[in-house]
Amino acid sequence: MTKKKLVALIVGGALFVGLAAYGFLASARLEPVTSLSVSSDGRYVISVHEDARMVLWDLEQRKREVLSKTANLYSAYFIENSDAFLWQDLDDVVHVQRVDGEVIEAFEHFPTYGHVMSHDREHYLSANRTWNIYHGHGAALRPVLRDSRSPSFTGTGQVLNLSIGGRYFVSGGSGSPGGELEDSPPVREEEEFRFSSSYGGVTLWSLDTLAPVAKLPGNSSKTYATISPDGQWVVSGDENNLGFFWKTDSPDEKYDMANYFVGLYLGEDPNSYDGLWDKSQLIEAPEGASAVTIALAFVNGSDEFLRLGTYSHYAALFEAGNPWPQKYFYLGDSPQPSVFDYSRNLSIDSAPEANLLVTGHAFGGGITVYRYDPEARTLTKEWVGR
Repeated sequence: MTKKKLVALIVGGALFVGLAAYGFLASARLEPVTSLSVSSDGRYVISVHEDARMVLWDLEQRKREVLSKTANLYSAYFIENSDAFLWQDLDDVVHVQRVDGEVIEAFEHFPTYGHVMSHDREHYLSANRTWNIYHGHGAALRPVLRDSRSPSFTGTGQVLNLSIGGRYFVSGGSGSPGGELEDSPPVREEEEFRFSSSYGGVTLWSLDTLAPVAKLPGNSSKTYATISPDGQWVVSGDENNLGFFWKTDSPDEKYDMANYFVGLYLGEDPNSYDGLWDKSQLIEAPEGASAVTIALAFVNGSDEFLRLGTYSHYAALFEAGNPWPQKYFYLGDSPQPSVFDYSRNLSIDSAPEANLLVTGHAFGGGITVYRYDPEARTLTKEWVGR
């Protein structure tokens, strides 16, 4: 073999290996997260990505495994205090699956746009594309909310969010800024349950009866709401800088969260804000902080939660029951957190008892894991998974 042929062979082989490696890396590269959920112990994250791949992340071992390439984009959900999670495939089959791969249950269902399951697996709640809510599946399927305020102009690009806490669950997707909505005629009556667009905003529901406990009005346009794990507090935030909280045992009393820059509004006329602000306990907000809310996440049992703003790299720390922001945490810009798109509002989740916050990335397919220290009140970036 001539020297010239040998060089050509080596170069050709190197080129083949390089192309093969590139192909492997391209196939391994993940698209952005559309939904994710953290196990209660903070050990695992399940995520679904824009290319329909579903990934199980082991945060202790700091590794990932692609479990499916045909997952519903909005179906990643860890069952509370369990090693089992929910996901739906593109044949519309919902799987209840353990992290070791065991499938506990599988059932056919409509395409879900968000679903949750109680820790005892007795209650399965799911939303469809038009924000109607259902309980159960198969022959046991029954509507909880029908004729909902579907995502027209107000909710376009926002996924309805559902959360379970104690013996309650909360639904949120849009707000009702004018206060209490007028009750519209029921769409239908069935076993004393009412299905009406009157409950299209943030609503507190009984997990035992599936009846609405209270409407929680006040938010405007796209709205995110969640309930504390112990079921004591509901918190909400929207794209118009408004934030509220309620105690579930007295849901008729609504409390404001302070505006980051001007404090608490003291007036009664919503059309006149001049000079009517309490700034007595307001801390300085960093440039770039935003209360245009895309998600809220409890990070310390039932007491403390983070409010994440759209297009902002900061999260504000609040205490349940206290209207004033306590601290601001910089989430970083390399990578940027997934706070740029309302259609990805399910790409942020937390494990409160483990003091963990996890977000997707704005422009890549990885996740960022943050650890909250309740004693020092610090939030530390712990790992970036790609």
